[in-house]
Amino acid sequence: MAVAYKAPIKDIVFGYEVIDSYNILNKISKFSDFSEDIVIPTMEECAKFSEEVLAPINAIGDQEGATIKDGVVTMPRGFKEAYKSFSESGWASISLPADIGGGGMPITLSGGTLEILSTANLAFGLAPGLSAGAISALYFHGNDEQKEKFLPKLVSGEWTGTMNLSEPQSGSDLGTITTKAEPQDDGTFKITGTKVWITFGEHDMTENIVHLVLAKTPGSPEGTKGISMFIVPKIYVNDDGSLGENNNVNCISIEEKLGIHASPTCVMEYDGSTGYLVGEENRGLTYMFTMMNEARVWVGGQGLACASGALQGAAQYARDRVQGRPVGMSKEDAKNSTIIDHADVRRMLMTIKAYTDAMRYLMYDNQLMLDLEYSAEDEELKAFGEERCGILTPITKAWVSDLGVELSSVAIQVYGGMGYVEETGVAQYLRDSRIAPIYEGTNGIQALDLMFRKLPLDNGQAMQRLLGDVSKVIEEMKGEDEVVASMADKLETEVSKLSEVTMWLGSRMLEGEIVDASAAATPYLKMFGQVLGGYYMGKAAILANKKHKETSDDFYSDKLTLCNFYMEQLLPLASGYASSITAGKDDLFAMKAENF
Repeated sequence: MAVAYKAPIKDIVFGYEVIDSYNILNKISKFSDFSEDIVIPTMEECAKFSEEVLAPINAIGDQEGATIKDGVVTMPRGFKEAYKSFSESGWASISLPADIGGGGMPITLSGGTLEILSTANLAFGLAPGLSAGAISALYFHGNDEQKEKFLPKLVSGEWTGTMNLSEPQSGSDLGTITTKAEPQDDGTFKITGTKVWITFGEHDMTENIVHLVLAKTPGSPEGTKGISMFIVPKIYVNDDGSLGENNNVNCISIEEKLGIHASPTCVMEYDGSTGYLVGEENRGLTYMFTMMNEARVWVGGQGLACASGALQGAAQYARDRVQGRPVGMSKEDAKNSTIIDHADVRRMLMTIKAYTDAMRYLMYDNQLMLDLEYSAEDEELKAFGEERCGILTPITKAWVSDLGVELSSVAIQVYGGMGYVEETGVAQYLRDSRIAPIYEGTNGIQALDLMFRKLPLDNGQAMQRLLGDVSKVIEEMKGEDEVVASMADKLETEVSKLSEVTMWLGSRMLEGEIVDASAAATPYLKMFGQVLGGYYMGKAAILANKKHKETSDDFYSDKLTLCNFYMEQLLPLASGYASSITAGKDDLFAMKAENF
């Protein structure tokens, strides 16, 4: 049977300390009182809701899936009721701005709440996650009338939101979209076209769904420069806020998928649907990226959620399963042993747990940078948040989501044959996690973003400032106890290698060898993620060492052990990517396409 989910509250709270979130957020006036006194009870309440309401229907959602009949999508048993409880409890709006009815908490806080909610039930968590992105896009780019009409019920969770980008012929290359927006005399537009891969494009949990749709107006420039964004509600919203008639927005099918079965992935058809232009014409892609940048950080978080949930089941199974005599253990002692006493099982569990910690710290820090970018009054602090967020986002999205798949698979290996059996529930984490490296911009696209947009920022100085911060942590580690100081040496070695290949890549791009750089993009991102994981584990080691001296709590000595394991056994994998990075394009393009 599947293991009942228990939220790792202590790990989450420790994560906020590792990234120094309280001191940093307290520099922003509206977050001046943000502290553990807010974080701990919030996580406890979120855990209670997730463990009691969402986790019990996770397997049901996987087995039943969302279904469609005559254009009406029905959610699995329990989902409609769970969503009603979710929105009424305020979880839909906790980190949304107070001036539009939200809880006014920092985005950073949603790192923990979304981790808990999505580990308990990832498919469910996608609905409010997409709504939050739609709310941000309207909050930053909509006019006052649009905000007044659509935001209150999106914020309360009474309605949900989506983003409609892709079309059958236009996936990652949005410049080829064909959805049309015809201007009308009353200032609205008639939207006509088909959109695919629309998460929660149709469902029965709310009475209305607000779609943000990318389309092209007559005479617009070709490619991405001619894309505009439109608000297209499923049900027409009258001037007094009441709901009118159907807006010719129809779900014509939902996809049969590998995982996230309870999340309806819809093919949406717009047939002269009334739409409202957001902002200016031809700036839709810019506006949509407000949604996508936040969404990309959280897609990394979905990898974290799956790895975290898979770890809980694998660890419990390893504690319970009796099988074989561990090497070096006497027959007598082996009578009371389980597979957690086998070195290889320990190695697998340590790998998942150490990576999960590093993934958590990176994601929380990325969200902290979003808070600085959006809310800091100090212009220097705001600029720092924007710069650092720009660099971290593709790494969070790609490195963490890739690890979500890998670590869920490792968890199945801990179970052995039982992991391959659906009864244990761990296979669902692997199936659910597999979409994360694909949507919101494939991980290959994230690697290109890091290579061609983020690496050259401020003539490479932005990247050097990040590596400089890593070096500061290394110096701080050297001043700690021997165990932490020894970790510093290992991190310093990998940072030096990363700096070396970064300089090589910069020189190749200056020489115009952009295909070489393109060929190196994915291994470079993986190397960077591995090193950043070491950076955050270094910060965690410093904090855990201090806390352990103060409390003698095993929790902190275990954190030190995990940090050391990462530095000794996982961080050195970073150097392995160096050869792939500097190999260039020749091998990749030497074979004819038909010979693969």
